[in-house]
Amino acid sequence: MATTVKSITALGTRGDAAGKVFSAKPDRSGRYVLNRKRPSNSSAPTNRAANKVYVSTLCEAADLLATNDYLINVVSADGKRALRELGKVCIERLGA
Repeated sequence: MATTVKSITALGTRGDAAGKVFSAKPDRSGRYVLNRKRPSNSSAPTNRAANKVYVSTLCEAADLLATNDYLINVVSADGKRALRELGKVCIERLGA
């Protein structure tokens, strides 16, 4: 039986972000944003717009994260943004 992803969160670890909860939130278009991992010395590093991937659900986002080829965009309550990989996020599922 498949489970539905309820939330994807991460905890800030350094600087001003330390201890803050970051959550995956939909953008203005209602989609979640992930970035394809790329080497920093490439012509389009991970954080560039060319590597953005948009998905409609948290389930799709979790599936992409599971490949270890993507980072998810998460945001804190005060609007700070971060990119986090699968090993740095907590995925809460319904029916698990």
